[in-house]
Amino acid sequence: MWLSCELSRDSTRVTVAGEVDLSNAHLLAELLEDVVAAKAPLVAVDLSAVTFFGAYGTDVLLRARRQLTERGRRSTLRHLSPVVRRVLDVTGTIAGFEVVERTSVSVAGRGAARRVIPAHTGS
Repeated sequence: MWLSCELSRDSTRVTVAGEVDLSNAHLLAELLEDVVAAKAPLVAVDLSAVTFFGAYGTDVLLRARRQLTERGRRSTLRHLSPVVRRVLDVTGTIAGFEVVERTSVSVAGRGAARRVIPAHTGS
């Protein structure tokens, strides 16, 4: 999985690429927790480059949406990959999200994407 985050005063854009599953969804959760703490009124999560999306990814998005809503802030899912759209459709959770396909979020600066490789513990 690759994650990038672009912050501005008015919005935050998180871009996710690759596979989101049990082994790494906690990293996306940690990033989104930091984004919630940053206090931008709009958080946009771009999922266009996600190639696998498991139940843990869905849970992370639902939690982030709930936390933002509780704080009076807005979240959007942008450019859903076919895999993400299918999982959210099948689970019936897509209706709970604002999905935006063709507009962009203006953010200051360009953050570099970084590959996130989960640490393997145990034998």
